[in-house]
Amino acid sequence: MTLKIIRFIIFCVLCFTYSEVSAQDEYVAEIGLTGGGAYYLGDANNQLFKNNRLAYGVFFRYRFNPRIALRAELNRAKIVWDGNAIGNQVNALDACAEFNFFDLDQNPNKRMSKTFSPYIFAGLGLMNYLYIGNTTFNASIPFGVGLKVKLANRLNMNIQWSNRLSMSDQMEGIFSLNNNYNLNGSNFTNNDLLSTFTIGIGYDIWRKQCDCKNSGNK
Repeated sequence: MTLKIIRFIIFCVLCFTYSEVSAQDEYVAEIGLTGGGAYYLGDANNQLFKNNRLAYGVFFRYRFNPRIALRAELNRAKIVWDGNAIGNQVNALDACAEFNFFDLDQNPNKRMSKTFSPYIFAGLGLMNYLYIGNTTFNASIPFGVGLKVKLANRLNMNIQWSNRLSMSDQMEGIFSLNNNYNLNGSNFTNNDLLSTFTIGIGYDIWRKQCDCKNSGNK
């Protein structure tokens, strides 16, 4: 009798230990900071990755499931071009849908889950900068690619290359630079493009409510 009780206690302890080790809290949202470089393509610059300057921002991400998420991001960047040390400050607010190629979930019990995933995104945005000394707002189309990595249960990292197609040709802020490289008519409506390459650190918030079902209830 005593041996049976000991076996039962050991069994319960092992089950409890396994559940504590394997269980992972799930969170549906994430907040974080980003930092990196920025450049632009337009009338005053026609080369990729030229004249990079500091870019930084904040983001909020809501996960509908391990593959699909919605992200709101606010970035600030400075663009410059050859022979100009002043440049123009650009603020970009984006709302993007994201698709992860893998189930991004730190769960050893899920066969398809991984602690990293490449992803793509696209959405709508709003850009703000000075043009001829006046504050200007223009719509934009943000899109890009990235890589997400789970560093810990609630800590994440993402590396991201974003492109924002402005619905205008005024990002330089100076009227005299219009068509400086004879680009009018040779690209998509001659719109300016702001690109950022950033690394972000995020922290999970809003613990997901347990959706466990009692199989005994019918």
